[in-house]
Amino acid sequence: MFKKSLQKISLLLTMCLILNACNRTEEGNKVSEKQFSQLSFQDSGIDFQNTLTENDTLNYFSYSYIYMGGGVAAGDINNDGLVDLFFTGNMVSNKLYLNKGDLKFEEISESAGVSGDDRWFTGVTMADVNNDGFLDIYCSVAGKFGPKENLLYINNGDGTFSEKAEEYGIADIGNSVQATFLDYGMDGDLNLYIANYPPTKFNVPNKFYLFKMENLSEVESDNLYRNDGGTFTKVTEEAGLRSFGLTLSATAADLNEDGWPDLYISNDFSTPDYLYINNQDGTFREVVKQATRQTSFYGMGVDIADYNNDGFLDILQVDMDAKS
Repeated sequence: MFKKSLQKISLLLTMCLILNACNRTEEGNKVSEKQFSQLSFQDSGIDFQNTLTENDTLNYFSYSYIYMGGGVAAGDINNDGLVDLFFTGNMVSNKLYLNKGDLKFEEISESAGVSGDDRWFTGVTMADVNNDGFLDIYCSVAGKFGPKENLLYINNGDGTFSEKAEEYGIADIGNSVQATFLDYGMDGDLNLYIANYPPTKFNVPNKFYLFKMENLSEVESDNLYRNDGGTFTKVTEEAGLRSFGLTLSATAADLNEDGWPDLYISNDFSTPDYLYINNQDGTFREVVKQATRQTSFYGMGVDIADYNNDGFLDILQVDMDAKS
């Protein structure tokens, strides 16, 4: 009798321990679920909105790419150890927010000279283009109307910027959505790859894309600009990168572990992605079919990182039409 009672007590204690452990796990999960806290614009000072206003001449039916969005870049523009933020606007002014610490930001766009004009700004990238120790800001431009030249804001080191894209030779007009800086020549200079998206009707047949790939105009291609020490030279053709694609993302990384940066280009609709391996001589070779079993259909953005910590870089691509 005593033995049976002891067994019942032991079973009851075991059940209590299990239930208690489950409760602790659930409580732990609840705690771990909340990794971030949302800050209001009143607290942070960041009140940017990429507001779009449709009218009789500019709307989804007249410009189907109206909702592709703007861009954001993060970087320490004044070398105070705090990360600042820059937002581009399609139909509103760009905004630069200076980080004052404790997640408080001050909007300095006008005084910094980076508000922009009536261009349809898209992606934005921060990089020290002129190697003076201060981050500069490169803005991509697209849109149906207005100037198409991309802009380069050179950091003057005093909280102001000067626009010098034409002077530096990188005022690309190819309906750009993103730009990536990389040292593809391993000479210490940052070169520039520009992702261009030539507007194309949604209902064109696949043979149209093939035709454009074989009959490409200069303004429709992505472009590579080589840094020649203060100015840039377009070297798309000689680098083997002339291509037609509705490019939404261009990412640089050493994919074959030879110490030289390669390029993965993510393309929308029925244009294929491109994977360019660096030949270490100023040229690239395209190997996407050899390197992958398949690519996304309607590829959006792409990122490259060692996802599973095995020492090899992996490629993550966002697909808008994954069920097809």
